[in-house]
Amino acid sequence: MDRIKEFIEDHLYQTIGGLALVSAILLLGLVFAVHGNTQSETSMQSDIVGSADSSTNLSTNEQSSSADEKTETSSQRTTNLSSGGHKQIYVDVKGAVRNPGVYQVNPNMRICDAVDLAGGFNKSADKKQVNLAQRLSDQQVVYIPIRGEIKGNQFKAGAGAPANPNQSEEVTAANDDGSSTTDSESGGNQINLNTADKTKLQELTGIGEKKADQIIAYRKEHGDFKKIEDLKEVPGFGDKTFANLKSSICV
Repeated sequence: MDRIKEFIEDHLYQTIGGLALVSAILLLGLVFAVHGNTQSETSMQSDIVGSADSSTNLSTNEQSSSADEKTETSSQRTTNLSSGGHKQIYVDVKGAVRNPGVYQVNPNMRICDAVDLAGGFNKSADKKQVNLAQRLSDQQVVYIPIRGEIKGNQFKAGAGAPANPNQSEEVTAANDDGSSTTDSESGGNQINLNTADKTKLQELTGIGEKKADQIIAYRKEHGDFKKIEDLKEVPGFGDKTFANLKSSICV
């Protein structure tokens, strides 16, 4: 027992010093371990933030690229539209159609389409005089003649042409020599019973306002005169009146 006490007393300071050294070593180890973990966590956080920034930048770049593509596509469509692919033009449909007037069409349409827009031919239309396959153009006058208005088969009426902005033009039938004719000229000095208006009919010998009205009323009820002899079917027109007029009328 005494020896133990003597050993402790002799080695007390060494023991305490050893324990202090071991404690210091453990404390340093703990400090280094904590510091190392902190640096590792900071590095991991930096990596995560950097990855998020990269993803954000990539997403922003993709959105910007997509927006640029949409803008370019929209610009191309606008350019294509403005190039005239869907340009609207206007034509004036006249003559023997149900609803004459100005109609909006496109450059790919034909005269037959313009006639359809105007309600189609009426009963007195002379279809054989019209080139229905002709393509339409802006400011064109499409004229559909009445049966008997044009002699022969010229395929000129309905053709139309772009009108001069300062002058109204209307395409009429053409003679074989190339000269154009109008209603009043087509029968020489004769008056066409199917196309003449009230004033024109009164130019005939013995035809006053009343008889002119009777001719027009007959035309509306029965359609065009097929031959000049049909005039005798109009009330008030007998053989004597017809004999006086036959050299001055035509159909």
